[in-house]
Amino acid sequence: EKLKNKNVLLLEEITQRKAAEAKLKETLRQLQTAQKQIIAKEKLAYLGTLTSGIAHELCNPLNFIQNFAQLSTDLVDELMEELTLESNKMEPEKVEEFQEIINDIKQNSDSIYQHGKRAEKIIKGMVRHAQIDQNSWQYSDIHNMLNESLQLACKKLWEKENVPMKIKTNYDESISKIKLSFSDMFQAFMNIIDNSCYALKTQLELQEAANQDFNPILSIQTYNLGGKVEIHIYDNGIGINSTIKDKIFNPFFTTKSPGEGVGLGLSLVHQIIVGQHHGSIKVETQAGKYAEFIIEIPMTNSTNFLPEED
Repeated sequence: EKLKNKNVLLLEEITQRKAAEAKLKETLRQLQTAQKQIIAKEKLAYLGTLTSGIAHELCNPLNFIQNFAQLSTDLVDELMEELTLESNKMEPEKVEEFQEIINDIKQNSDSIYQHGKRAEKIIKGMVRHAQIDQNSWQYSDIHNMLNESLQLACKKLWEKENVPMKIKTNYDESISKIKLSFSDMFQAFMNIIDNSCYALKTQLELQEAANQDFNPILSIQTYNLGGKVEIHIYDNGIGINSTIKDKIFNPFFTTKSPGEGVGLGLSLVHQIIVGQHHGSIKVETQAGKYAEFIIEIPMTNSTNFLPEED
């Protein structure tokens, strides 16, 4: 009887130890997750500070460029007026030649000024995003965030790679502002769109090498589903192979060439949308044809999932 009792006690102790070990493992997992989130937040905070500093330093020379471009335009206008007044004293061929040169200078000055204004807009956008508290949740316009993400993520393809990309947007205007972590969600949108741009660029290179016509398309649509917002981000790029589809949200998994990515982009996207905002993200794709990311974000974030305050 004593032996039986000891066996029962031993079994209970083993059960309790296993339960304690399981609880310890779960606590360790939660701590590791929290550590990763803290590291990511610190990196974003540092990046925000660095961005603000760089943007501030760029603003001064940019202002000079814009001011001198505007001044050059004004001087060219005055020069054209003087040429018109003195044209009767000059040969017609010379007058026409000078007018062409002056017009070229004016067009160049106008182009410098316009590109300067665009650069100013981009820098102001960078500063605005950098100044936002990384831990703050605020009411935000999803459509404005998507538009700004498009501008920044696709800029390289438009200006440096000269990819003739067509962008389509179809937004559900019944969607009101949603309370969310602005900087984190903006980063998630940027990462997804950046992946789409990479897929389109790669597809274009493949089709050109095969002497095939290709029209790159990036499409974004939103839907109001009542208690949540659904966002579709589609591209007709290289798509995702079915053998790796389930791995794309894993940390450090990437299909990009060395130096082009470390595989944290979509992992961070999943963490922000699913872990932080209690939403969902999935991808529908066909290799060589298209990829479409489908995101759902609860509108109840404003009350149910706000971070606890100390």
